[in-house]
Order: sequence, then C-alpha cells, then structure tokens
Amino acid sequence: MKNNNKKSNIYFSSIVSIVITLAFVIYNLYLSIVFFNGFAIGISIYYALLILVRTASLIIESRIKEKDAKEQNRIRLKNYKISSALVFVIDFCLIAPIILMVTRPQAVAFGTIPAITMAAFCVYKVTVAIVNYTKSKKTKNLTIILFKLLDIIGAIVSILTLQHTLIMVFGSMDRTMTILSFSTSIGFIALIVLISILSYYKNRNLIK
Repeated sequence: MKNNNKKSNIYFSSIVSIVITLAFVIYNLYLSIVFFNGFAIGISIYYALLILVRTASLIIESRIKEKDAKEQNRIRLKNYKISSALVFVIDFCLIAPIILMVTRPQAVAFGTIPAITMAAFCVYKVTVAIVNYTKSKKTKNLTIILFKLLDIIGAIVSILTLQHTLIMVFGSMDRTMTILSFSTSIGFIALIVLISILSYYKNRNLIK
C-alpha cells in the first residue's frame, strides 16, 4: 500500500508538472512572438517535446492498470526504451536555441516580470527533481525512472533558460558574455546527454 501511494504521488506530480510546464511553454511562445526572441521559441519547442514524452507515458500507465504484473513490466520496458531514445534525440534540440542565443543576441526590454517568472519556474523544476529523485531513489518501476530523468533534464534546462533571461534583462551580450553563455550552454547539453546515457546504463539490469 505504501509503494502504491508513492507511485500515485509521483504520477500526480507528473500531471502537475505537465500543466505547469505547458503554461511555461505558452508564456515563452508569447515572449517569442511579442519580442521576436528566437531562444524563447526554441525552448518552448524543447519543453513541448518533453511534455509529449511524459504525457504518452502517463497514458500508457493508465491503460495497463488492469493487466497482470508481467504484462505491465513488458509494456513499461518497451515504453522506456522508446522514450529514452526519444529523450536522447530531443536533448540535441537544445543546440538550436543556443545557436540563436549566441549568433542573434538581443537586449530584450520586457522588464523584470519574465525574470521573476523564469526564476520561479527554475526553483519549481529543481525542487521537484530533487524531491522525486529522493522519494523514488530505489524504485524498479521503469516509468517512474523515466519521469525522474525528465525531471532532472527539465531542471537543468530551466537553469539555462534563467541564465539567458537574466543576461537579456539585466546585462548585455558582449563578447565576454557570449563566450561565457556559449560555454555554459554547451556544458549543460553535455551534462544532460551524460545523465541520459548514465540513466539508461544504470538501469540496464531492469531493461534486460
């Protein structure tokens, strides 16, 4: 019963995450249209793709409740393999907004509200990632493991987004800042790809 409650909490957390992230996507699309910000639309597309992966997994979980444990594990295994491959490909989609950020820098005069919004979203993402990772650290449920991966990746990208917003609002993209932004962004991508690979490798015994 306790494990079932933990699963329910994590699944509920994923639903909340979808709703909040979708609102974030819509807000970034608004910023991209009003201020012609290429980075914002790139990040919107990236998060939208992560939402699709999470939503598909939640739908699958809702459809296998009545199946026996063996069949549930088989379906989860298939979904985990496909979703992990998709997430790995999606990771490289971050390259596009980073290129736009570096090659087409712009000082966006939209005040501090977007910065506060990005900061709040970043805090939320990081907090959720830490809490869910702690709660399900020893889980063998591949869907929950996938959700943990999505939470961690989402948190890292939220930091990247906050960095970009703060530079655009409070600073300027001079040569030094361009080099710094590009370096940290590439570092974030490398970290995300590494985490995706390590997650798959760490759970190889469950995948076999």
